[in-house]
Amino acid sequence: QQSAKACIPKQARSACEPHHEWIAGEVGKGRNAMSIFQDLVERFGFTHRYNSVKRYVRGLKKSDPEQYDRLEFLPGEEAQVDYGQGAFTIHPETGKRRRPRLFVMTLRYSRRSFRKAVWNSSKENWARLHEEAFRYFGGCPQYVVLDNLKEGVIKPDLYEPELNPLYSAVLAHYGVVADPARVCDPDRKGAVENAIQHTQNTALKGREFKTIDEQNTKITRLETRGS
Repeated sequence: QQSAKACIPKQARSACEPHHEWIAGEVGKGRNAMSIFQDLVERFGFTHRYNSVKRYVRGLKKSDPEQYDRLEFLPGEEAQVDYGQGAFTIHPETGKRRRPRLFVMTLRYSRRSFRKAVWNSSKENWARLHEEAFRYFGGCPQYVVLDNLKEGVIKPDLYEPELNPLYSAVLAHYGVVADPARVCDPDRKGAVENAIQHTQNTALKGREFKTIDEQNTKITRLETRGS
């Protein structure tokens, strides 16, 4: 029985097929079609046009989606924290509709989350919300992954970020290490960002609240009842 490739008319096959294994390996390294074409010419005496290589590489990328390493975490090892936006609520001082900030801390292993809407964001509130989250979970993670937002990080740096003194002192008191994510690296905090989106789409979307306490009651039910 002939293979599927053998059944393809000769004139319809790509000139790249004799080099399939090598090309697939180079695509797996993240190389683009032009660099692969240049090496085909220099190393293998490839005599066909660049467009044939471009089409072949495009086909390989469609059939072989981008791969990601799966990270494994132990219980209590990591928490991720971030702010999102809450639902419209009547502000007690102005009487106008405003969106409060939505604080979320998510445990990386279990995906359990602490959520709370607050009107104001400050260094003090940021630290206090961490303490509330630790009490809610009944313990502290080994480290917390956060964005380089000003409430937590004064000076972003890949190796030695400078934390706000108050935040640094609170974490040191609880024996927790801060791990600021690299700039433009949203996948590092995927668990908490998914939790924020789930909260907004499930508990808060299309709703308005008279008080922030009413909104927080609704948010708490999301974790305890799942709705």
